Amino acid sequence: MLGTLRVLSFFIILPALHPLICAEPIELLRRAESGHLESQVNLAILKSLGGKHKDAHYWYKRAAKQNSPLASRIVGLNHFKGIGTSKNPNIGKRWLERAAKLGDSDAMLALANYNYENNHSIDAMAWALIHQKKTSATNLPQWAQYQDQEILELANQQVLGFENSGPLPSYPIRQYKKISPKYQEIYLSSGDKYEGMTRKGIPNGAGKRMAKDGSYYIGEFLNGKEHGHGSWFNKQGIIVTQGLWKQGNPVFPKSIK
Repeated sequence: MLGTLRVLSFFIILPALHPLICAEPIELLRRAESGHLESQVNLAILKSLGGKHKDAHYWYKRAAKQNSPLASRIVGLNHFKGIGTSKNPNIGKRWLERAAKLGDSDAMLALANYNYENNHSIDAMAWALIHQKKTSATNLPQWAQYQDQEILELANQQVLGFENSGPLPSYPIRQYKKISPKYQEIYLSSGDKYEGMTRKGIPNGAGKRMAKDGSYYIGEFLNGKEHGHGSWFNKQGIIVTQGLWKQGNPVFPKSIK
């Protein structure tokens, strides 16, 4: 089911990359947390490419709240497939409708195919016509070329309603839980300074730990400890240890000379 939706969700992610994605990870986090839309999308892309779908969905949703058409569509597709969030086609459909209202042509086509697969012929035809008008496509989807005249007339009425509709529909979301990740600058019990993503005030996700002697670690954290891929730098900014970390210690210590 929703084969078209599966294709669309992957087709559009990589072309959305922006030069900011190459920025220092902590700087990207700062920008995203401060509300910078492109940074939120870029951070979501990085998380998605790294397989961290819950974090990716969180940042896509933050961007969608700022009326990003692309992010709104991906949030909808995530709900259809249960990637990084609950599987809920009704919520997914509402997010796609919001993305379509924002002008996202892929969301329009996804809605056309979704409604067709669920036997909503008039809605399906209407979205197919809206997509055709938006993209100046010469042909409708194959299934839309065989609809009878009555369905076509009713669909055209819906198209007019869409074009003359008022403001954007409200986004179908719940309030974020307090445990949602957020960027913070805090001091650890050791006296070291930490800046990066946290949950409940504890380092979790990408971050930077600065020791009192001037050395520092940049990488991933889990429950307050270095965990995942990261690098430890001396106070001159030279990497001294790099690789995978587990519970605060390098798994295979690799010193860089």
